[in-house]
Amino acid sequence: MLEIILDEFHYSTLWNGGILIYIGFIFIVYFLLLPQDKQYPIWKQVTFVLGMLAVFAALGSPINVIARIKFSYHILQLVLLLLVAPPLIVIGFKTEIFERARRIQIFDKIFGFLTKPVVGFLTFFILFYSYHIASVFNFARLDLYINYFFMLSLLIAGILLWMPIVSSKFLNAKKKRTFTILTILFFVPYSLVLLLTDGSLYLVYTDVELFMQSLAVCMPNIRELPPEFAAALLPFNPTEEQMQGGIMLLISQLVLFGIALFFAPKYSKGN
Repeated sequence: MLEIILDEFHYSTLWNGGILIYIGFIFIVYFLLLPQDKQYPIWKQVTFVLGMLAVFAALGSPINVIARIKFSYHILQLVLLLLVAPPLIVIGFKTEIFERARRIQIFDKIFGFLTKPVVGFLTFFILFYSYHIASVFNFARLDLYINYFFMLSLLIAGILLWMPIVSSKFLNAKKKRTFTILTILFFVPYSLVLLLTDGSLYLVYTDVELFMQSLAVCMPNIRELPPEFAAALLPFNPTEEQMQGGIMLLISQLVLFGIALFFAPKYSKGN
């Protein structure tokens, strides 16, 4: 059914050229403009590229459109954007530019504040849970720029969250384990809400009018299509989708943060 539905969308709707251009610009800056030792490891460059490809998959591929039809794909977006891309970007990023910037006192203070583990932790989870309040989520999904604002803000917050976990510059092994476990515990409540709530939390997946408005954000001419097509776009049980999303988020964060927890002692401050 999903394949039949997607056939109705234009290629330019399924693949976001704007996101691709932005990521292409980031690659140009990363490979040609950022200062770094000539011996910078190839594997780190590959890791950064994979992280940015995960961002594109989340925001610029058909996953972004399907996420407006199936809630489980919204969770897949979150997994790619918040759990896969940030650690890869942090591991692969060329940090020499920040080291140079920190020689300037004001930048040193800004970076020093933003890279505090507690700042990244609080920023991320305040944004994450605020975005997923039903009224906020429904409102954000009806506006292209507001939704992208939340998504990109979460990506940046995700990078701040992952920095103390995958970098050796911030925490020792014991504190890193504690920080990672707390991160896991703070993800769990939302997963449980998705699993245990009786009925769909979000009207953009159940109310036909709001659903159509949500799709119109990325497909402006959808209102010109016959009502039968609109009805065909809602073949998925929203409660089941919500439960699948909860399971996906719970398992994904346990696996990915579990991997980070296993490697934490090897890449810790003071080692």
